Amino acid sequence: MESWLSKSRVLLGLCAVLLMAAINRHDPMVYAMFLFLVVVTALGFGLPWLSLRGTTVRLSTAVNTEVTEGEDCPLNIVLERSAPWPALMVMVETEWTWAAQRLVLSQTVPVLRAGHLPDLGGLVRFPCRGLYQLNAVRLSSGFPLGLVRAQHSLQRPQITLHVLPQPQPVYWPLPWDVTEDPQGELSTRRLGQSFELGLLRPYQHGESVGRVSWRASARVGELVIQHFQQSGSIRLRLLVQAPRAPALGDSNSAGEQAIRLAAGVCDAALNNGAQLFLYLDTWPIPLSEANAIKRALAEALPSDTSLTQVAARVAQDTAPGEQVAVVVSGSQAAPELLTALTMLAEQGCRVLACIAVGRRAPLQELTQVRQLEHALTQAGFATLLELP
Repeated sequence: MESWLSKSRVLLGLCAVLLMAAINRHDPMVYAMFLFLVVVTALGFGLPWLSLRGTTVRLSTAVNTEVTEGEDCPLNIVLERSAPWPALMVMVETEWTWAAQRLVLSQTVPVLRAGHLPDLGGLVRFPCRGLYQLNAVRLSSGFPLGLVRAQHSLQRPQITLHVLPQPQPVYWPLPWDVTEDPQGELSTRRLGQSFELGLLRPYQHGESVGRVSWRASARVGELVIQHFQQSGSIRLRLLVQAPRAPALGDSNSAGEQAIRLAAGVCDAALNNGAQLFLYLDTWPIPLSEANAIKRALAEALPSDTSLTQVAARVAQDTAPGEQVAVVVSGSQAAPELLTALTMLAEQGCRVLACIAVGRRAPLQELTQVRQLEHALTQAGFATLLELP
């Protein structure tokens, strides 16, 4: 019964009742009430269409853009008004799709006048990272009575948007040790065995005679020890698994928080001059370029590859002395994670397990995270637990 009592049907019914009363009673007051109600009803049906008439949507650019989740998005969508009368309460909806997720973002322009071009780009914010495709831009208005909603759609524009994850600040608990780097890429100089002379110093009792520089000793008249410089670099290998449904695309889930935590680990590594290698289950090779890493984290999707299979790939590339960070959500199974960490630790590298917790996580989830952290600590692995 309630579904039949819409505003339009109620007004049309009242108009019919007043018209019958006016015909039967021949009362001028009833005629006036009928005419007033007819005018209000006509405006309620006609004004929404008049508001959108002469209103168009223009995209000032159609190139791919990047934005960080939660920040204003510069889409450069501009409303143009050619009709002389203003449009009131115009709602603008943009429809986006990514990874089977449909996202509709809307904002309302109170007054739209001719010659005034409001830019809607700064009003759109994406709550979660992803590679979004803009499917449609729709205008609608129901002013003033909401009897009908007039709509105007723009033809599908070609806009692809990388929404980068918001990095979570990370305090790195491990020292940034230098690993031998034969290629010398992004190297940090340290004393060691090589053919590049670093410094000379006086000989001290008990040191190996094989390190004495006899030519320098002959010049100064005393034994001199020679030190050589060795090429080395700080290297971090980062393993991340993309969240699966229903966590995929849910900004409050632990899976999406793991992506933000991974972005924070990347920033910490790059700020300390480390060589960074990102491993994702959907990428056959590790990524090392900063912009490529950010985009890969933004569009990361789950696959059938298990955590231990990706860890095996990382173990093949890892050299002794390197650091490996494994970023997982708090719902990760402890046995599989322990197997992956053990596989990496056998390569002689430092292993750190980074555990992510979802926003507004319930008590049960927090308890599960604490149990996972305790199991890793009991096994002798370092852990990093960052609460959002």
